[in-house]
Amino acid sequence: MAEETEITAKFARQELQAGWAGQGTPASSFARLLLGAKTDLGRVRENNEDKFEFYIPSDPRVLAWRGIVLAVSDGMGGHAAGQIASELALKTFIESYYASGRAPVEMALRDAVAAADRAVHLAASVEGREGMGCTLTAGVVRGDTLYVAHVGDSRLYLLRDGALRQLTDDHSWVGEQVRRGALTEEEAEASPFRNVITRAIGTTGSVEPDILKEEVRAGDSLLLCSDGLSGVVRREQMEAVTAAHGPSEACAQLVRLALDGGGPDNVTVLIARVESIEPLPEEALEEPEPSVEAPAAGEPPSEEDTAGPPKRRKGLLGSLLHRQ
Repeated sequence: MAEETEITAKFARQELQAGWAGQGTPASSFARLLLGAKTDLGRVRENNEDKFEFYIPSDPRVLAWRGIVLAVSDGMGGHAAGQIASELALKTFIESYYASGRAPVEMALRDAVAAADRAVHLAASVEGREGMGCTLTAGVVRGDTLYVAHVGDSRLYLLRDGALRQLTDDHSWVGEQVRRGALTEEEAEASPFRNVITRAIGTTGSVEPDILKEEVRAGDSLLLCSDGLSGVVRREQMEAVTAAHGPSEACAQLVRLALDGGGPDNVTVLIARVESIEPLPEEALEEPEPSVEAPAAGEPPSEEDTAGPPKRRKGLLGSLLHRQ
């Protein structure tokens, strides 16, 4: 179908520079990152509805104005719908964010989340995709600042000086009860409602993301993951592995821990270590022109999709989709 051809297409790189206009200011430095990422089907699912993506501009002007994007998404829906949702959400989010030109980063992130939400909601109107949606957790490293856009229960952590801190709040029923003090962390882990999420991309046609801002330093590591990792591997284990190994090895070991814990869901982890914060050349501070060639992206290959039964992975209050 035409919709499927469109949503699985590669980034429209020549269009990413469109619309360079706004009131933002460029960063005077950039973060040199060391990246690692891994996704796995798990031991129970027959379909991988997780997706990770990153985008590293090669043009220093784009790097100054828009930085580097790191993102994970966890799809939900029957048959291949969850895969479609997560892929479409990340593709649309990244395209929209880099097309926002000089707009302030927080505004560009909100607009990009809204664009992803509309795209997934529209795609869900196709027969067989009703109710599909996904989480979206994205980090933008721009100079010495991390900006986060977050919807759902995937997570972003910051490792600094050996201590791992969760920056995002889970948009889930149990997460909200824990924040209110109505449940303990242990009670939340055992709750039959632990897989009911309260916000998702594409399910209602309108969603409000959490937008966060945090300073980053050389030596910090960012860990983005789906709940296939955070729901199985304890934070202390994640902290120890991330602190002790480089990003690629840490990702491999964390996925192995999730599989050893039963692998009840797809598991995805992306780690970026900040090697240094370096100054950008003066020409990078100039306003990019629409004719400038779009930057190259890091597009790691996704795992081959396999046919299988619907993955009733998550529930959204109102639509009541529960993981079995």
